Amino acid sequence: MDITIERAEENHRPEIMRLLKQANMHYIPSPEMPELTYVNYFVAKADGKVVGFCGYKILGSSKAKTELMVVDKKHRGKGIGYALQVRRMEDMLEKGICELTTNSDIPATIAWYKKHFGYVEAGRLDKLHEFGEPTINHWTVLVVDLQKWALKRRKGE
Repeated sequence: MDITIERAEENHRPEIMRLLKQANMHYIPSPEMPELTYVNYFVAKADGKVVGFCGYKILGSSKAKTELMVVDKKHRGKGIGYALQVRRMEDMLEKGICELTTNSDIPATIAWYKKHFGYVEAGRLDKLHEFGEPTINHWTVLVVDLQKWALKRRKGE
């Protein structure tokens, strides 16, 4: 299976919403996700079909926050999420972002961010609305230094 990653566009919306529904993140607009702009968003495609989606929002000259990440249930465990995360982190680095914050609610996903990208826990936030895993009522706030991540990646660590 050949995976390509490209910038998300409005015409991807039906496929993106299908993916977001699988992860219970389709409540847009909502208190958790007021809008979906497609600015700084990417899709992963397999055989021309959208199988993954992620994005981020710039918060200041050197800070950003990830927004949404989902991979089709049928395509999980194939490195698509990893490829999407690397692509968005590289994009942020190109824009001068140094500090990246990610909120996650699933313990396995939190461990994945820590293991593969060097995130550290920075706190918790109560959920404002049902979004993501409905049995978990808070987000774990994770932070990573993008320059340190890039340096380790270049060294092959």
